[in-house]
Amino acid sequence: MTALRTDLETVSVHVAAPVARVVLDRPADHNTVTARMVEELHEVLSRLAQRPELSTVVLTGAGSTFCPGADVRPGRSTREVPAPESYQSARLLHEMPQLTVAAINGGCAGAGFAWAAACDLRIASSRARFASAFLPVGVSGELGIGWTLPRLLGAARANELLFLADRFDAETAARIGFVARVVPDAEWAEGLDRIVAELAGRDTEAVRGLKRNLVDARTMTLGDYVELEGARHRERFTGAAAEQTYARLEAQAATLRRHGAPR
Repeated sequence: MTALRTDLETVSVHVAAPVARVVLDRPADHNTVTARMVEELHEVLSRLAQRPELSTVVLTGAGSTFCPGADVRPGRSTREVPAPESYQSARLLHEMPQLTVAAINGGCAGAGFAWAAACDLRIASSRARFASAFLPVGVSGELGIGWTLPRLLGAARANELLFLADRFDAETAARIGFVARVVPDAEWAEGLDRIVAELAGRDTEAVRGLKRNLVDARTMTLGDYVELEGARHRERFTGAAAEQTYARLEAQAATLRRHGAPR
């Protein structure tokens, strides 16, 4: 098992397989980004990517904020720059073997917005607020935002959010397709736990296999992809995996007999 460091200062990690929760952990400063946070998040994600018992990685913020980007308050900014390789945290969120879920519990802008965009799913509290926030502070973007956002929302919407940089709320984020679910803030902890528990209840190898399929599909022709997808699908019905697959199919059939097929 790949061990995690115990001396992290800006990120905390809680692992209860098959789920790992990664927390941007500077609540006194609203989880604003520092060079150390970027580097620690990259290291944590790199190590979690090597854990085969994990199907899901949830990224969230400590307290009532997700991550509003860099601290631009007078006297608070520093000239520290993260190590170049640490910007690959966005690629890890996008490509690591686990399903990645951004649990957006509050303000989400700048680097936080880019990290959320790199995840596979985004779940938001109703009190969450969003903005790209790069141009207003004189930078063009980071952490893959120019690659991930157009693929999520289309070029026109991505251009709008990046160039105009308007703030928008959780309902708007759901309407434009940036977030998959909005949970009432009063029910945030319980609602998020239900969603994560549902994902955790899925077969770990099936979740990881679907993630591999989706990542591979972005760089393959349809014919090549169908061949690869079919081979992976057949693996679930042969060898050691077959017994578990058939057991799940039988359990699902029993559920349908009790409650009826969905209409």
